[in-house]
Amino acid sequence: MATAWFGPCPHCNASLSYLEGVAGSSMSPLCPRCKSVVTVSRATFLMADNSRPTAKAPLAVKPTS
Repeated sequence: MATAWFGPCPHCNASLSYLEGVAGSSMSPLCPRCKSVVTVSRATFLMADNSRPTAKAPLAVKPTS
């Protein structure tokens, strides 16, 4: 049976969807953002979780003179 949970990448802290027990699962999945191997206990397929808003850096304002 396939299960899913959401969590951060341990390397770059990107939001990920951890899909366990689905086709294409691996015991050494790569983070889609930083391409580092993520340690898992079950065969897992990783996807970037773009469903939640992320904190964005404020835009730089150019001084006008």
